[in-house]
Amino acid sequence: MNLFPALLRLSLTNPTAAGQMLVNLRLTLSTALSAFALVIIAAVLIMFGLSGFQGMAVLPGFVPLSPWALTALMGGGTLGLVCCIWLISRAFSQNGRFADGLLVFAWIQVLQILLHIAQTVLMVISITMAGLIGLFATVLMFWILFGLINAWLELDSMLKAALCFVLGLVALSLGGAFLLVLLGFAPAQVAL
Repeated sequence: MNLFPALLRLSLTNPTAAGQMLVNLRLTLSTALSAFALVIIAAVLIMFGLSGFQGMAVLPGFVPLSPWALTALMGGGTLGLVCCIWLISRAFSQNGRFADGLLVFAWIQVLQILLHIAQTVLMVISITMAGLIGLFATVLMFWILFGLINAWLELDSMLKAALCFVLGLVALSLGGAFLLVLLGFAPAQVAL
């Protein structure tokens, strides 16, 4: 059985089983990190390719980033999120491996790449249809993500997986804000 189609099918029908399939691979940390890095680089290349190789702004009003900067930002941010979720799951006394978390988030990135390509093709046909499918796909991606996290951390609950994800995002945001302040970036002072 070919792993990619089976994993794709399971991700769309039973994300927890897809996550279990990923966890059962039992990859070493270096192999999982290599897969993670490869997927992040591929995602950035596809994003730049689909945008006509123009600089990409992460948020409106920010300076467009080069491929190198975007790769570092996406890779570092996702790696930080995996670390935060993995550490937070310890509050639930779970024992998922960090390498499996890297593999889970690499797979989520693969799914996002496929979705981005599909949306780009749909935009040629109908922008409205691409937008509607994008909304549906966002909900679907969260459902898949929570199922994969559930399998990775052996939480036995999609709600606990969602909670670990949200708390991981909060921890990453607070840590990022603290790091920016340490580096000398401060929020703008507003005179009242």
